[in-house]
Amino acid sequence: MRMGRPPKRRRDAKQQTQTQNKPKFSSPTLVVGQISPDVVSSILGPALTDLAVQSVEEYADAVLAYEHVSQFAAEKGEGVEVEVDLDGDIIQQQQQQPEQPPMPPPSQRVFSSQLDIENLTELLTSTSQHFSTSTNAWKVHANAAKFERLLDEKYGRLRPFIESHPNVEIFIKNVQRKYAMGAFSPFRKSGPPVGKTTSIMLLFMMHRNGVRMDALVLAATFFLVGLQPWALVGLVILGKWEMDRRKRKRIGGMPKRIATVESYYVSALGGDDANLSEEEETKAKYAILDTPVGTKFNPADLSLRDEEYDVIVLGSGPETLYAAALLARGGKKLVVLSPRDDVSGCVTMGDGNSAWKKIPFDINGMNVTHLSRQQELLAPALCTTTDTQGGIRFSRIGSNLDGYAHSILSVPGLGTDNTSAECIPVVLNATGSLASLAEYCSACLGDGFPGVDLDGKDNGNSNSLSYLNACNQINAGSADYYLTKLFDASFKSSESNAYQEASVRTASAFLNKCLPLNTHVRSLMAAIGMMNENLCPDKTSMAAHVTNICAMTSEEGVAYPVGGPRALCHALTSVIEQCGGKVVAGVTLQELLFEKLGEKETKKNDGEENDPSKGPKPKCKGIRLQNGMDIKVSKDGGSVISMLGFIPTFLNLLPAETRTAHGVPPGLPAISERRPLIKIMVGLKGTKADLNVTGADWYRLPNASLPYDEMDQATGQIRFGRIGVDEGGDDLTAEGEATEETETTSVGRRGKQSKTVAPTTAKKATRRCKFQTGESWMKVSFPSAKDPSWSDRYGSISTCVVTVEACDDFVRAFDTKPRIYSILKGADNPTSGEMGRLMERVIKDLLQTFPQLEGKGFFRFFCAIQISM
Repeated sequence: MRMGRPPKRRRDAKQQTQTQNKPKFSSPTLVVGQISPDVVSSILGPALTDLAVQSVEEYADAVLAYEHVSQFAAEKGEGVEVEVDLDGDIIQQQQQQPEQPPMPPPSQRVFSSQLDIENLTELLTSTSQHFSTSTNAWKVHANAAKFERLLDEKYGRLRPFIESHPNVEIFIKNVQRKYAMGAFSPFRKSGPPVGKTTSIMLLFMMHRNGVRMDALVLAATFFLVGLQPWALVGLVILGKWEMDRRKRKRIGGMPKRIATVESYYVSALGGDDANLSEEEETKAKYAILDTPVGTKFNPADLSLRDEEYDVIVLGSGPETLYAAALLARGGKKLVVLSPRDDVSGCVTMGDGNSAWKKIPFDINGMNVTHLSRQQELLAPALCTTTDTQGGIRFSRIGSNLDGYAHSILSVPGLGTDNTSAECIPVVLNATGSLASLAEYCSACLGDGFPGVDLDGKDNGNSNSLSYLNACNQINAGSADYYLTKLFDASFKSSESNAYQEASVRTASAFLNKCLPLNTHVRSLMAAIGMMNENLCPDKTSMAAHVTNICAMTSEEGVAYPVGGPRALCHALTSVIEQCGGKVVAGVTLQELLFEKLGEKETKKNDGEENDPSKGPKPKCKGIRLQNGMDIKVSKDGGSVISMLGFIPTFLNLLPAETRTAHGVPPGLPAISERRPLIKIMVGLKGTKADLNVTGADWYRLPNASLPYDEMDQATGQIRFGRIGVDEGGDDLTAEGEATEETETTSVGRRGKQSKTVAPTTAKKATRRCKFQTGESWMKVSFPSAKDPSWSDRYGSISTCVVTVEACDDFVRAFDTKPRIYSILKGADNPTSGEMGRLMERVIKDLLQTFPQLEGKGFFRFFCAIQISM
């Protein structure tokens, strides 16, 4: 016994053996300390049996009570008790209601006999045996029932599919498990991939390099927020889908469904059900190409005057008809008015029954570059129910033997060491265009050799390849740049900004900066950049220069429509007419019609009184023809579209009073009209194989002649020479007129341009433009050699078109702003002496350039002249 603690009490044996109290709800056979897994026999069975016995006893007591009451009522009904008075008379009693017979106990009871108790006992015994077996088969049945219920709740109608494909259910469970674990969260668990400081630096560098705002937002969500890569891709796809949806949104009154049309030759074939042979179909199609495009204007037809149109389109050529076809398919009622007899722009020569009467001359050169892109643009206007191109096909100019050559350039001094007009012609083809041109510059013009990888990724030491790649990068934003002119700034991008900067610079500055050491390469790039116009690089917009280079050096080459421009224009005209429009040819236009402004609209703000170009402008409501007929547009949203050109529209068609009252577009005085062209059409007898000619266009380009740089021996600085020579006297210097002078610069750096004012005593130069054989600008094309169907249509007949600039014997220049030309009286007469002498010089130059045309025996010249402004 320890000190300070009471003794520990111990339980005696009697207390340990006492039985504990039973639980409140327990089986009668329950023994404390023993657990029975059979709940049915130990708990549920006795309880249900007691309830059954009690129910049977209650039913038996109810039956006995009913029998006793029924017997008593029967005995009571045998005698009738009455009351009598003292005299023995019966006292009348009030009649009482008969007692209701007792109701028998309900017979539909769960337990009503000993048999029911025995059946319950047997059921409980079998149930107890089922759940108390060692195999636990009841658990299998219970799980199966639970699984069936879960399948119905989860999958519903998809249950048969899930049962036949159990792997699908496994996949769904795995996805659910990963989703519960957060595997599909759009944000990274570990946070952003890089730190905030690094992310901000990267975003700042992207902004400085001109990355678009939407790309910056996506990069910010990736770097700063920690967006998952798959979520970033999803955002890009969602944004692209939204932009495409907005582009597909209908504009204005455009119908929900575009009208379907048939190919232009279906009506000539007699409809789709016509049973014609292949030869007859081909003949019928070719017959369409012999007819001019458009309906000849009839002054007596007043339907043009009596109708109102949504749109009036002025002009001719495929570009005019393309715009009109898009508007017509968009639900606009329109009319196309063309000053030419053939809206396609083709010209025929010969009168009466001449064999050349039906021969079309493509004087405008319907060459198509970037064919895949052009076909995508043509599809909305030409597509039919069976053909996305409306039956129009294109053929690449050239052949596989010549690498699909499409242009031959003759630049004075190029590839030679002398200052004469001699040169080495340069052939532009489509086979490995950039690489082949760079290799040519390296082999023949002294340029560096390009790298091993000639796909543009490795320029090597080639300045020409670097220059061509730079032009392609600048031209990538040309489409966005022109879209910003029509729509809001949502199309603006870094590429469009670069192209916009190029549009306000001259090509000479770009050439001198990028190609300072090799004058031959500089001259060649200037020639490719401005082939179709006799303009020197210092007068050529860099944007036009870049666009022409990318078109001429494309690997797709240059294509030509099968059947010529008439086939394409017939297809577009058919679309316009099937959509309810009209195409009228041979219309002489006089002036545009304008509405008068109201008093509120004519009220000018401060600063607008002295500047007529500012303030509200009147709305054009139609066009007046030379015979006085007025063709008007509808008052609600009608418009007039002119495809005639900037100067012809705002100077020739704009009424003088409107031009005086409201001014002209701000950029009009800054441009100059190009010198008019004389088209000389030459008819040749013989196929292209007989004449040994190809579809490649030949150019003589004095405007890109070799420059000659000068070096200062004392300082070692270079003064860049001027590329090309001016033949037209367009660089006349008036008194006090500013001129540009190039300062000397160090090697490899562009010269600075400084403005100097000519002395007031200077007089205008009196240089005259005169066509010189072998020297002046000239273009020679063989349209018949470009069209693969020409020989089937016209046999052994070929066409040639020679284009030269009209010299001062035919046109007169006016020193105005803008600079314009006028045709001298009688200049377009082919029988005049000046025209005859010009034709002789041109034919002589043609034969010197293509000597195979002389002495062939089967050729004749039919010359006709057209002066195009």
